[in-house]
Amino acid sequence: MPSSRLSNFASSDWGRAVTWLARLIVGGTFVFSGFVKAVDPWGTLYKMEEYVAALGVPATHSLIVAGVFGLCALEFMLGVFLIAGCYRRSTPVVTLAVMAVMLPLTLWIAVSDPVKDCGCFGDAVVISNWATFWKNVVLTLLTVWLVRFNGRAVTLISPAFQWLAVVVCIAFTGYVSCIGYMRQPLLDFRPYAVGGPITDDSDSEEGAYRFVYEKDGVRKEYGEQDELPSEEDGWKFVERRQTSGDEKAGDDTGRTFRIWSEDGEDDVTDDVIDSDRMLMLLIPELESVSPATTWKINSLYDWSEKMGVDMLAVVSAGPDRIAEWKDLSMPRYDIFTSDDTAIKEVARGNPALVYLDNDTVRWKSTLSALDTDRITSSDDPQAIMEPVVDGRREATNCIMLFFAALATLVAVSMVPRIRNAFGTARRRRARAASESEPAKRDDKAPRAE
Repeated sequence: MPSSRLSNFASSDWGRAVTWLARLIVGGTFVFSGFVKAVDPWGTLYKMEEYVAALGVPATHSLIVAGVFGLCALEFMLGVFLIAGCYRRSTPVVTLAVMAVMLPLTLWIAVSDPVKDCGCFGDAVVISNWATFWKNVVLTLLTVWLVRFNGRAVTLISPAFQWLAVVVCIAFTGYVSCIGYMRQPLLDFRPYAVGGPITDDSDSEEGAYRFVYEKDGVRKEYGEQDELPSEEDGWKFVERRQTSGDEKAGDDTGRTFRIWSEDGEDDVTDDVIDSDRMLMLLIPELESVSPATTWKINSLYDWSEKMGVDMLAVVSAGPDRIAEWKDLSMPRYDIFTSDDTAIKEVARGNPALVYLDNDTVRWKSTLSALDTDRITSSDDPQAIMEPVVDGRREATNCIMLFFAALATLVAVSMVPRIRNAFGTARRRRARAASESEPAKRDDKAPRAE
């Protein structure tokens, strides 16, 4: 289509409809993507770490965390601006710049398959790497249209108030991300949600795990049904890993959160989770835990023992690392092991705590967010229920407050337009009346004989 014909089409009613449709599709996708990332910043952080490792880019934990918070705010803000028409010319350009990075990145991911999924929609919606690439192709084409013709579409928020939309978006995503990072996600899209079971009755597939042993520099793998070598013969357990053909960890139809013995050889899930009340300490990265946390953990164990609450630790580490942790923290609680991916599925944070009541998750929290002094100073066993928070209600309140602020900006922006519209209509009526007055006077004038 020639440039002039395309320009004429964009100015027509159908063209404006296409522009609005593109704004809604691209903007809605960015809003949803930014929101689910902001709700669960730990999940976004884990995915970013996978990307960094796959690309071989050196980055510190703090730098990746800052990148996660910035990415959530940027995606969400671009989506809101596209829908509301804020910064009509610059917003599509920035969006196209983002897509110029994401499109080749997702093509590389689809071809080389370095990660299981892109994580563009967090755990809320998981799509394949190729589906992610084609989705980005469509978004890029729509964004190209917006770069050229978005300036002709109406804006819902007046330019004088668009800076307030920036503040509202950053405040919303910043608050939601901070809660998700410091405490737990307000909305839990993972399978082990509060109010649900921690285990599953369905049988897991045989051969789901492989055990790696080493002797004299030689490593061998064994399945769950194989006879494992004896350490007396010089074999040393190295690691346990999940095979690629298994069901996805955390899938509702086949959960794979399984607890293993400290040496990582025996599945003790059914033996461990058999008490009415249990406080489970989860540490997916034992080497990253600060020694300052040991006092908190040990004081929680002392209080739990006094109140009749079982407490144990589930960590992801080898025997040598666990031995170092024991020398450092001198724990009196039992330590078991599990895969780091499974631990991260259950609760976010390092360390994190999960309280179970008859195999049902009652609450989750990072250790840093837990008021251990208040709990351990109480003689009431129900003090353990203090961290219970209705995350869904809090998320609903945040979303309603955000929409109320955005609606206020739209309403205030519409006031001058409505006033101008009424003023224009009034002036037209006055002009029409003044033009008709001479005609009436001419009709009433005496005609010459």
